[in-house]
Amino acid sequence: MGGLISTFSGVVGEKAADMIVSGAASPFISKFQMHQDLDVSLNMLEEQLLKLNAAFVEARQRRITNPKLLEWWAKLIEDSYRGDYYHRTIKHQNSLPGCEDTDSPTNRAAKRRRTIRTLLFGDEEMKNLYDLLTRLQGIDVRLFLQMVHAQPRRPMRRYLYMERERLFGRDKEIGQVMNFLLKPIQAGENNVSLLPIVGPWQRGKTSLALRCFYDSKVQDHFSLKSYIRIAQRDINFGYCCNLISKAIQKQHKLWETNYDDLGTLLAMLKQNLSKQRFLLVLDDVYNVDPMVWNDLWECLNCGEKGSKVIFVSNIFHYEMYYKDGHIGRYDNKIEWTADAEMPVMIDGLSEDDHLAFFYEHALGGADPDDYPMLKEMGREMAKKMNGSIWPVTMLGEILRDNLNDQFWSKFLQALTESRVKFRATPKGFDICLAIDVMCRLLPGRLLSKKGSVMEYSFG
Repeated sequence: MGGLISTFSGVVGEKAADMIVSGAASPFISKFQMHQDLDVSLNMLEEQLLKLNAAFVEARQRRITNPKLLEWWAKLIEDSYRGDYYHRTIKHQNSLPGCEDTDSPTNRAAKRRRTIRTLLFGDEEMKNLYDLLTRLQGIDVRLFLQMVHAQPRRPMRRYLYMERERLFGRDKEIGQVMNFLLKPIQAGENNVSLLPIVGPWQRGKTSLALRCFYDSKVQDHFSLKSYIRIAQRDINFGYCCNLISKAIQKQHKLWETNYDDLGTLLAMLKQNLSKQRFLLVLDDVYNVDPMVWNDLWECLNCGEKGSKVIFVSNIFHYEMYYKDGHIGRYDNKIEWTADAEMPVMIDGLSEDDHLAFFYEHALGGADPDDYPMLKEMGREMAKKMNGSIWPVTMLGEILRDNLNDQFWSKFLQALTESRVKFRATPKGFDICLAIDVMCRLLPGRLLSKKGSVMEYSFG
């Protein structure tokens, strides 16, 4: 009997000891498993953050007015920031020295120290990480997106006319330039042909030239391409040659030596151009002395047959003499020694095109018929802008962010009362007009009592 009791007591003691040991060890085992599953949890956290950020992108495209939905969104953003903090922090700790997956004694010792510290004292950051991960996994992202999609969409901020393959209202001009660049070589024509693109300020001459220059067909057609912005009022022959040679050298690395001597530079330029069918675009040409142009053209005319030069200038008053091959700017006439093509004249958009251009900016791609009051006020604003493109791009963003009748009415009133008038002038005038309108909309912030922008510029 005593032996039976002794055996029973031993079994009970062993079971009790096992329970005590397992109970005492369970927190350590749990912490060890938590430590081992860290990489898996970080990947899960990253996945949840990607889902939330994708939902936030959709939400930013909607005009949300529901206060409860906005409150929910704010809490989601806060949880997203906290999750991003833990993700970055723990990733950074794992990238510290001693955390690599190498099998060196130093790394093994560092891992043992971190594991023992985690088992004995726990890891508060890891516990918070798992709590946050559990919370993020419980978010119903689908429900949030359903509520977001029920809200009206914000106007677009990217427009068709900003795409490289389309230039608003310039299909005819694009056809002229592309036909000039890609037309077959004919017998008897000069090696190099010239096309002037002329017109007032801020009408899209540079945009047209860039659009055609970067066309894939044009890029494949010429072996040497260079787009050069002169942007200097008084230029000489040496300046032009140096500018062209540096641009070609930078883009195509044909030669690497800098030549201070003009004769050596000219010889090197001719040598490299003579081996190429090149396309050269000279942009922002304010004024060219006839002798400078003649010397420059003699240098450029050494290219292979089919080479092209595009001359972009803000010439406003001009005459073209096709028989003599002259183009005149005021009283200064430049003799083209090549066959000068019919110039591409860039003027303001037609009234209908300008109105459509205005609606795309001010309404952000929305249908004007959905905003009948804004449509009529927009028509009046477009008329007052007198076909000018630059102020539409500046003021359109303000109108686009305030699609309501009251704001547009005040805007139209400010535009009507402005002392500055839109016209074919440098963009500085249009900027001053835009500032004038904004000053009237924001009194006391931008407009001072004395020496204001519009008084300083036009007083």
